[in-house]
Amino acid sequence: MRLIIPLIFTFYLVINFYGCLAVETKEYSFKLKRGYSGEGSIKYINIMRTLDTNVTIEDDYNELMDSYLNGNKPEDEMTGVKNVSKRLYEEENQLCGEIRFEFDDIRDLRFYNYNNLVWAYFINSASMFGAENYFSSNGTFGEQNMPVIFWDGSQKEFKFKTTLTQPSETTESLLQIWRERGNR
Repeated sequence: MRLIIPLIFTFYLVINFYGCLAVETKEYSFKLKRGYSGEGSIKYINIMRTLDTNVTIEDDYNELMDSYLNGNKPEDEMTGVKNVSKRLYEEENQLCGEIRFEFDDIRDLRFYNYNNLVWAYFINSASMFGAENYFSSNGTFGEQNMPVIFWDGSQKEFKFKTTLTQPSETTESLLQIWRERGNR
């Protein structure tokens, strides 16, 4: 019992004093070049923060810059990527981010190829920006009971879009602070 109370207190502090970055939509694109190698990109549309924490917008912005843009947080979740480039930019009055990369084996990025007949990708319900929900793709989606996108085995380009957090009264865009810091 003496151990449980400090653990609960520590958990409470972590939850209340660390911000929570969020994104409205993610667009994925992967293209095979030779064999299983190729290039890819992920576009993060409408980067926001949730307002249900005691963290300031400056702290959330610094986390975005330090951990994501200048740090390795996105790459740490993507085994096997190399030659990574990242950027933040404004598009349609929203703060967006993009990560571009190369890979030696697309299967390291959670793609599965069944006997060269079918490609499959599992839509991860949990990511660094929250739960992802299928929105669209150039493949066939297996629906809620099987959240997998399927493509023909001869396919060389895989595109899909997921939704994560809808803007609401509990979210705040990071666009204004990004502009204020001279990033136009």
